[in-house]
This record gives sequence, structure tokens and C-alpha cells, in this order.
Amino acid sequence: MLIRILFFLALTLPGAVRETVTVPMRDGVKLATDVYRPEAPGKYPVVISRTPYNKSGQRSVSEYFAERGYVALSQDVRGRFESEGDFYPFVNEGLDGYDAIEWAARQPWSNGKVGTWGASYLAWDQYHAAMYQPPHLTAMFADVGGASLFDEFGHPGGIPNLGWARWLLQSAATSPAAARDPDARKPLMDVAQNTRAWLALDPKKRGQVLVKFPAHARAYADWYAHPTEDEYWRQKGFYTRGNHKLIKDVPIYFVTGWFDYFAEGVLENFAALAKIQKTPKKLMVGPWPHGTGGSECGNAAFGPAAKLDKNALMADWFDHWLKGREYAVVGPENVRLFKMGGGPGDRTADGRLNHKGEWFTAAEWPPKPAGHRRFYLRSGGALGANETAAAEATYVHDPASPAQSVGGRYGNCVQDQGVNRRSDVLSYSSEPLKTNLVISGMVTARLSVRSDAPTSDFIVKLMDVYPDGYAMILGEGQLRASGARNQLNINVGSTSNLFSAGHRVRVDISSSNFPRSEPNPAKANNAVYQGGANASYIELPEIGN
Repeated sequence: MLIRILFFLALTLPGAVRETVTVPMRDGVKLATDVYRPEAPGKYPVVISRTPYNKSGQRSVSEYFAERGYVALSQDVRGRFESEGDFYPFVNEGLDGYDAIEWAARQPWSNGKVGTWGASYLAWDQYHAAMYQPPHLTAMFADVGGASLFDEFGHPGGIPNLGWARWLLQSAATSPAAARDPDARKPLMDVAQNTRAWLALDPKKRGQVLVKFPAHARAYADWYAHPTEDEYWRQKGFYTRGNHKLIKDVPIYFVTGWFDYFAEGVLENFAALAKIQKTPKKLMVGPWPHGTGGSECGNAAFGPAAKLDKNALMADWFDHWLKGREYAVVGPENVRLFKMGGGPGDRTADGRLNHKGEWFTAAEWPPKPAGHRRFYLRSGGALGANETAAAEATYVHDPASPAQSVGGRYGNCVQDQGVNRRSDVLSYSSEPLKTNLVISGMVTARLSVRSDAPTSDFIVKLMDVYPDGYAMILGEGQLRASGARNQLNINVGSTSNLFSAGHRVRVDISSSNFPRSEPNPAKANNAVYQGGANASYIELPEIGN
């Protein structure tokens, strides 16, 4: 049963009081909201997180804030968990977020200064609310929130990203409709036990599991109905990129990781807003996946320096902008980046690659490169500094037997890519480097290709290969191409890494990457040109040590 009264629970906690209320939106829909207040009466600054993942999951951070002299609000977004209304991903968060911010500012425990915080969806919804210029919004802390849902999670490179299907499945399974009807929920939970088999199904057959969940079924159908970045994907909630000029000019701290699938969007949002707005914008990028702040990522360890006390960073940020205190944790730099690499490559006690790394600062993103180092694809699987005679490498893409995703931004972070043994994956490696190579910025690939299919996908992966053969993935990019012959420019991803002397640079090229991406249904004979007038290469943004 949905909550229909303003106040129904108050609980005293050590250093804080929690109460659950419903906050009315402008259309009368009421959103369930946990309010965490300091025990002492008074007027305090407010911090808000709005989530589709259950407001109770924000409890520990909300208590942390309340114990430090804030009122912290955690709200279930429209149509999720205890909130009323109908859910559709991302699109309702702008006006609802505005109304939540302004409601908080009017309460007797509020001093009128409101900050917003949260990660992923909870960062996207901050951007969306800020587009409506809430008068009392004072500062933001945006962790892993992107710029274009189409580019980063719907159809990256024009190829359906199966992570969106998984997200919709999990969202349906935790919906109010599923809670009311365990029988309807059971097929979702059965599929969740083996999502790989479910993702391998034909898209229409795969979508049948959502039939009893109309909102999620509609979002799934819309995903396939809009394979290009059209007006559907340009709705404000999906499209921060197109609405930067609408976002209220307030201080924003951006956080992401090199292995975060929204990393490019975070970097783009920071760079764009830092350019067009006057208030401070700061950026931190660590060696992290979508869940930021750890010292390990998948099968790699980056050392104690990589670990981030995110709560302390957030509190310091808000202490400055909402309470007027001097920074104690936040540094003076605009950009703080973690340069991966430099480790001995042995294994930690729990078996992870000891890759290590260190922090450095910059005035802007991207940092100005000293130059760009090109590695050309050569016959026989070599990467070299110079072009060679014209040649080509061919392979067959078979959607029934796709190349497998191993680690990366959309997988389980750093994993050993191993020695390529597939005939449908082209692998190129440099000679061992004679000196260190340090890169920071966007890695790009230029491929000259041909295909006998109406459309064909090309996936590029970059690796740092240790002398013992461990191939650490650093980036991956993809693009769906139409026509028989093409010259493709593919963004392989932003990164910062030290390739130590003795390591090799490796590039793999394929036409599938399952289960990250849905395999192109057309079987194809594909080729990549090497050397001559149609030389293919990868370009690395080199910086000084």
C-alpha cells in the first residue's frame, strides 16, 4: 500500500533523528522520503539524494551527514518502492527533483541552502533537476553521471548495449508491481539466475519476460524502436550533453573512474560546464569501475593511494559551499587524475596484478598532450611506428559464435585478456617498449575496413601487456558501419597509464563483444586494411612523466 500521509515514522538514532514523510509533487503524486536530522533543534543546510534503488540504501551516508550538522533527505523516485506514481527511467526526474529541492528549502529545519549528491542514476537526476534552475540549489556532488544515455548505455557506437536490458530486468524485479505479485516476479528472478542465456535470445523473445510490467516493457521496446540518437534519446533526462546551457551555475564536484561506463560523459560534462559557467567545477578520476573509490578494480591492484574516502570528500565539499568553511580535504586543483601503472607486475596476496599508480593534477581536461604516438597495424600481427606496404587481414563474423567480453568498462573491470586464440579476432602487438610511455586522454583508432554485410560492427580494445604476458585492458570502443568500405574513427576511451619499458602495446579488433553488446545479426566477411594509402592505426595521447 502506498504512503498517503505526510508523516508516519520518527526514530531517534545516535546523533540523528530519522523520520519518513511523503513529499507532494506539483501534480499531487507523493514521493516517500527519509529525513535524517541532527538531534539538536535548529536550521541546517540540506543534502538530497533521489534514487530508483530504494531510499533505505542511502541510510549510512545520510546518517553520516546528519551527524555532521546536515539534514539529509533520501527519496524514492516516482513509481519506485514506497513512492506513488508511474515509473519511466530518467524522464520524470527534472521537475520532481526541482520540487523536492524547493520543498526541502521551505521546511522549518532548513536554512535554505540545498545540495544534491549521488552516483549513476542519482547523478543523472541531479543534472536533470538543475536544468530547471531550482532557486535554493546551492552545490552538487555528481558521481558517475553521464552526458548521453544513447552513446554511453543505450546504443554505444550504434550497437545495442545489453547492460540496458539487464538494468530493465533488475528494475522490473524490484518494482512495486513485482512486490505485489510474486508469481509475476518469479520469471524475472529465474532469468536473473542465468542472464547470459537470456541475453543470447532474440530481442523480441527476450522482451517477453517483461510482459506483466508495462512500464519496463515499454522502455525495452522504446530502446529497440530508437536505434539512433533521435528526439526520444534527446529528452532532458537522457541527454545532459544537449542541455548544458540550462544547468544552473552552481559548484559541482565530478567523480568517475577509468573503467566506469559513464566516464566519457562525466569528462564531457565537466569540460563543458567548466567552460561555460563561472562557479568552480572540479574533477577526480581514479582507477575505478562504476562503483568508485576502491584501491582494486577487477583483477588489478593500484595501491593504497588509489582508495578514496568519498564521504569525507563530499562532506568537505558541502561544508565549504553550504557552511562557508575552508577546505580540509578538497585540493586547490581543478583536475585530479590517477595515472595507472609503474607497478612490478607481481601478484598481491589475493592474486591480483600489482599495477599500482599515482595521482597527478591538471588545470583542465583533457591535459595538454606532449604529442600523439601512432602505432600502425602491420601484417603478421605487429604494431609499428611506421606504415608498411598495403595488405589486409580478413575474418568471418558469425553472430552464433560471438567473441566474448572479458573485463572492461561494461564488464568486470581489469581481467587478463590472455593470448588471442580466435580466428575472428585480429590481435596486434608492438615490440617491447625501450622506454616508458605515459598517456593521458582519449585514445582513438582509425580503421580502414570492408565488409560484405549491409552493416558490420568493429570493436577495438587497447591493452598494456606485461613481460609475463598478462594483458591488462585499458580501453575499448566500437562502431557500427554501413556499406562495403569505410574509414572509421573510433574512440577507444579515455585513460591514463604508464606503459613501462619492456611492456608491449596490444590492440585487438573484432566484430562482436558478447555479452556487453548484442551481436550484429548479419554474418559477414570482414577485412581490416594495413599499410599503404589505407593504413589503420591507433593513436595514444602521450604526456610527460
